[in-house]
Amino acid sequence: MFPKVHRFIRVRARFPSGLAEDLASETMLTVWRKQVPVPSDDVGLRQLRTLTYKIALGHISNAERKRARESDVLHQGMLRVIPEADPTYEAVVPVVLAEAVARLDSNDRQGVNLMIAGFRTAEIAVILGISEKAASMRLARARKRLGRRLVEGEKDPA
Repeated sequence: MFPKVHRFIRVRARFPSGLAEDLASETMLTVWRKQVPVPSDDVGLRQLRTLTYKIALGHISNAERKRARESDVLHQGMLRVIPEADPTYEAVVPVVLAEAVARLDSNDRQGVNLMIAGFRTAEIAVILGISEKAASMRLARARKRLGRRLVEGEKDPA
C-alpha cells in the first residue's frame, strides 16, 4: 500500500519526492497507531484504503499549511531556501494542459490529476471514497469540461 500512497501524495500535492515519501511514511504510521484490524474481506480492505487516503489528505493539508507559513516568512525575508515544487511536472504535463486543469473546480481537478498520474478509475474511486461508477461519471464530465477549457484557451488571443 505504501507505493500507492506515496504516488497519491506526489500527484495530489506535487511535493518533491523526499517530502512525499515522508508524508507517506507518516500516513502509514498513523494507520498503524490507530490499531486498525487486518481486513479479512474485500469490504474491509476497501475501508482500510479509504481511511488511509483520508489520513494522507490530512497530512497533505498540514504540509501545505506549513509551506504557506514558510512562504509568508520567506516574503518577510526571514528564510532563504524553501524546496520548490517538483520540476518534472512540467516535463510530463504541458503548460497549456496544466493551466486548463488549474481552472477546473476542485472535484474535477482531483480526478483529472489522478488520471494524469496514471491511476485507473477503480483506484481513483477508492482514493476519493466513491463508487467506481461515480468515479467514471465524474471523470467523463471532467474530461468534457477540460476539453472545453482547452478549446477556449486556443481561442484566447494570447
